[in-house]
Amino acid sequence: MYQEEDKRDRRRKNGIGNYNYYKMFGCFNRKFKITDLGPPQDVIDVFRLYSSDDESEMLPGDFLRFLIEFQGEEGIAIDDVQQIMDRVLDLSSSHLTRYAFTVNDFFHYLLLDDINGPLKAQVHHDMTAPLQHYFIYTGHNSYLTGNQLSSDSSEVPIIRALQRGVRGIELDLWPNNARDGIHVLHGRTLTTPVTLLKCLKSIKEHAFVQSPYPVIITLEDHLTPSLQAKVAEMVTSTFGDMLYFPHPSDKDEFPSPDELKFHIILSTKAPKEYLQTKNAHKRRSSVDKDKDSSDDEWEDVRSNSDDDDDRCSISDRSYFFPTPASERCSAPASSSASHRMSDILGADYEDDDNDDEKSGNQTALEYKHLIAIHASKPKNGTRKALMDEPGKAKRLSVSEQALQRAASLYGADIVKFTQKYILRVFPKGTRVTSTNFRPLTAWMHGAQMVAFNMQGYGRSLWMMHGMFRANGGCGYVRKPDFLMEKGPNDEVFDPKATLPVKKTLKVKVYMGDGWRLDFSQTHFDAYSPPDFYTKMYVRGVAGDVAKKRTKVIVDDWTPTWNEEFTFPLRVPELALLEIVVQEYDVDSSDFAGQTCLPVSELRPGIRVVPLYNKKGDKYKSVKLLMRLIQFDLLGPKHNYKAKRSDIAECLAMCLAECSPSSPNHTPTARFRCRHAARHCPSSTFQRVRCEGGNGLMQSYKVCFCFRRRFRLAATEAPPQIKSLFDQYSENGIMNADHLQRFLVQVQKEEKATVEEAQAIMHSVGDIFHRKGFNLETFFKYLFGDTNPAFDPHPTVHHDMTAPLSHYYIFTGHNSYLTGNQLNSDCSDAPIIKALERGVRVIELDIWPNSKKDDVDVLHGGTLTAPVALIKCFRSIKNHAFTASEYPVVITLEDHLTPELQAKVAKMVTDTFGDMLFKPETETLSEFPSPESLKRRVIISTKPPKEYLKAKEEKPSGNTSRKEKEKDSSIEAWGGEIPSFKSGSTAEYKEDSFGDDDEEEDLQDDNCAPEYRSIIAIHAGKGKGGLDDWLKVDPDKVRRLSLSEQELEKAAKTHGPQIVRFTQKNVLRVYPKGIRIDSSNYNPLIGWMHGAQMVAFNMQGYGRSLWVMQGMFRGNGGCGYIKKPDILMKNDSIFDPRVTLPVKMTLKVTVYMGEGWYYDFSHTHFDAYSPPDFYTRVGIAGVPADTIMKKTKPIEDSWIPSWNEEFEFPLTVPELALLRIEVHEYDMSEKDDFGGQTCLPISELRKGIRAVPLYSQKGEKYKSVKLLMSFDFV
Repeated sequence: MYQEEDKRDRRRKNGIGNYNYYKMFGCFNRKFKITDLGPPQDVIDVFRLYSSDDESEMLPGDFLRFLIEFQGEEGIAIDDVQQIMDRVLDLSSSHLTRYAFTVNDFFHYLLLDDINGPLKAQVHHDMTAPLQHYFIYTGHNSYLTGNQLSSDSSEVPIIRALQRGVRGIELDLWPNNARDGIHVLHGRTLTTPVTLLKCLKSIKEHAFVQSPYPVIITLEDHLTPSLQAKVAEMVTSTFGDMLYFPHPSDKDEFPSPDELKFHIILSTKAPKEYLQTKNAHKRRSSVDKDKDSSDDEWEDVRSNSDDDDDRCSISDRSYFFPTPASERCSAPASSSASHRMSDILGADYEDDDNDDEKSGNQTALEYKHLIAIHASKPKNGTRKALMDEPGKAKRLSVSEQALQRAASLYGADIVKFTQKYILRVFPKGTRVTSTNFRPLTAWMHGAQMVAFNMQGYGRSLWMMHGMFRANGGCGYVRKPDFLMEKGPNDEVFDPKATLPVKKTLKVKVYMGDGWRLDFSQTHFDAYSPPDFYTKMYVRGVAGDVAKKRTKVIVDDWTPTWNEEFTFPLRVPELALLEIVVQEYDVDSSDFAGQTCLPVSELRPGIRVVPLYNKKGDKYKSVKLLMRLIQFDLLGPKHNYKAKRSDIAECLAMCLAECSPSSPNHTPTARFRCRHAARHCPSSTFQRVRCEGGNGLMQSYKVCFCFRRRFRLAATEAPPQIKSLFDQYSENGIMNADHLQRFLVQVQKEEKATVEEAQAIMHSVGDIFHRKGFNLETFFKYLFGDTNPAFDPHPTVHHDMTAPLSHYYIFTGHNSYLTGNQLNSDCSDAPIIKALERGVRVIELDIWPNSKKDDVDVLHGGTLTAPVALIKCFRSIKNHAFTASEYPVVITLEDHLTPELQAKVAKMVTDTFGDMLFKPETETLSEFPSPESLKRRVIISTKPPKEYLKAKEEKPSGNTSRKEKEKDSSIEAWGGEIPSFKSGSTAEYKEDSFGDDDEEEDLQDDNCAPEYRSIIAIHAGKGKGGLDDWLKVDPDKVRRLSLSEQELEKAAKTHGPQIVRFTQKNVLRVYPKGIRIDSSNYNPLIGWMHGAQMVAFNMQGYGRSLWVMQGMFRGNGGCGYIKKPDILMKNDSIFDPRVTLPVKMTLKVTVYMGEGWYYDFSHTHFDAYSPPDFYTRVGIAGVPADTIMKKTKPIEDSWIPSWNEEFEFPLTVPELALLRIEVHEYDMSEKDDFGGQTCLPISELRKGIRAVPLYSQKGEKYKSVKLLMSFDFV
């Protein structure tokens, strides 16, 4: 039979006989029994229910009854049943005796996803309504193969999108270099072009492979009228009869998808870039004046985004990307800021221009006649654009940010607009990596064209794929009726409204299969079969969002869960069921498959659900067997007005489960109660009080009519602390002698004296009338500020007399920026803040001001607002030594003429005076020590090259265009794009937005002499490759800078050479340039190779910055950390890639935590109950030491007590840091942040210690802390 053959195939592929074998340590095998694939008990029960009398076989009539009654199949006949049975029985031997299903045949049928999948495979929506009644599968920059800045443009992603069913294709049209043809590319970026004709031919060939319904091509054109005419000819000759020409009636209403079958539709706006009539300049200036005066709300959204790091209102594109020489002559000088931004970042604010009536006359007529869907925007602003204007069909485009803001201010207007017109939403321009946004906000407001970067991947794209699996995957999904209806008072659907539960979705996950066929045996785990679990999310309106997961099935390629979950749904028509399978790993779970399914399309019954990879490609064999049931609570025609009586019984049952007296009083039940209470009418609830006993209570409102009460636990010593107190006290009192013995024996403070113990007792307070500590005051001492994990009186304790190259130095990157790297303000405030935190290296980018007579600090080639250099210098002088007396290094990235260099030199000497360190010789053979440089300021820079004025270097008038383009590209990011000399074109494109600000030792003679004299640390990379850069000169020391990417590549091939280089010279590592949001990278890669200056964006936040801050809490927080001896040995160079034997084991016990109650509002973590905290503890260090572990969550407690111990074997403890994070577990959403800290292992004090926690930005909480113990074995 087929099943036996299937078993044999699996065993041949992954095991020997009935077992899987996994090698352990290369010398023996571990044996795991292979689980045979068999039907779950529910399947067997259903088979028996519908089978003949003896329950051993299912005849065609029985099978038909099963399909109709259990699976809910409509319109199925006996002929259809026989076709299905023929297909299944052809693979089985049972049909040789009798035409009937055995239980194995029945099980095999259930696993056929093409006939028993979760969704209908045919188009079944009404396709005769106008286009605005449908969600349309829409792409953004459909021609790009990768990121938005430097990937190739090609017809391949267009073909792939059409084959997936995408119906909206976007093309950006530009003149070619000769200006006689048309290219498709992302203008003003490094994307390579593809010809328009090639794209059009590919669209024609593949447009209707997946779906017969119309393809809409949105054109973003930047063409002259003559080239527009050429496009018109190209389009008509390519598509012929397929091309849809608009009819006069289209102005009143869009045609339907059914009318437009097998047609191509063009949608664009009347262009403005190349208007060439005599009155163009006059018309353009008047239009700009109108735009400036209107300043509509969409533009307000862009300039007042809630997320400052995402704002990008570019004012001059020439500062961001160099304008190609071929386009400079025709680019209008008066283009508005928002238009320039669209050219730069792909924000394509295509509707921010004038309406057709003003600019349409400048368009080639043959081109204009092809436009079926006009994109326009009235000059009076967005609110006017959202008003109903009968007789004029149009499309409006807005960014994701603009939509979110508009939805919060006037969502009803958006819904009304989309009832008659088309709204297109596109990704914000800062998504340079081709990521996407959550599409549901747009769909909830009726937006038809939610434009996505189809070449990316991620959860948002999974949701997009899921939505358009509906309606047979034809690319058009009929919008729910409530989005197209109006009430008697003109009211429309409001996604923010609190709605009752309409349906309940029940999902039972039986089992999964197929990974053994699609993955290698060791893909998930090299030493055992995988440990799979399934996570399920509901994505939809706020009240429907939920998250649940199964248990982990250990060591099984064919996991069987048999778990059922219930999801109450308020708007099931917009809900998506996201399913993700992961393989459990202590460190981080591995991805094992995903799918996303529209809830409204789910077929009931037992269904097989195929899974997809991260990019949305279907696995050959991986699938889940599930049961799907939907209960309709309010009826199919419910109009989303609250009907309390209809749901009272359901909600009362939910609340009854929440009662402490109920046997179902579980965390899941409490969650359901909390979730239901959040969104349902208050009068439907009974008063249920969750009381935990007498004493101080905390109340949480539920639906305005009653409160849930929780007992507030008092801070109490854990059992281990009580036991220690009993051991080191007499009759309930611990005197100074007892405490001194405790300090020596438990806290490992071997030099502790009785006098010190007495001082501790007095410092705690409340003991003046006692002979010593009682349990309460002893616990208060342990959990107090006088008992930290570090020395309570931190001092500099490292040897500070070695050369600078022997230390890690606390280093900032672009230290003057207040936010992101593109358009935040430059200021001295972040410099002051960095110095007060102990940062010792400040980076300043210095440029001529607009008059070329003074010097500003700014991130060149961006929209960052400048700050005067003199202001920065004065702030450095005033705050340089507030946190540490050790030297401050100022790295200057200068883009100045020799005259301005001289001015900077005078500015430096006048400001810093005797604080300035000037070397006695031009080059140093060895760096001085931090001790010898106390309270000194050091200048480090390279000889500049951007503004060389020497006569022999002055470019001649016949410089080639190619050379000019190269020069402009070098300045695109302030002279920080890597040179082509150091790598291939591919490498250049990959790193083209890196801060490769370094530095060739050339043209030094053109530097002002007084400027050169103040440079103490010379920066130089040289002309050669990596081998030349890392050469050690015995007579000269220098600083070398590498980007994080360059370091990662170099570490793989030149690791020991980097370590040797850093023993004498200084290596600086800086973030790659595409970190425009001021994020950071893993600093351990730099530190483990000896890099002294690992430059970080100190204004950001995140785990990398937490590790950086943790490292420099060491050595008294002075900003200098002595490098471990293993990195300074000349005889045996340390290689971080080599796994060393374990040197020591760190034991960490997490006892408890407190302080959140004082530092946060009582509803900060959860509006309906106290928080459920858990702690993550782990190591950041060399790869062999890096790991994260976590405690169990403690439910409903502001003072969680975990009492869990963890062990961490360490091979290189000198480079290890202890990472600690606290999170609040949330079943339905992302876990909330509760605090963090990072501690260098070498500085930890043994014993029981209080560990204060910090915010995400690294600011210390007033009260939040953990009680932990540390020991080394």
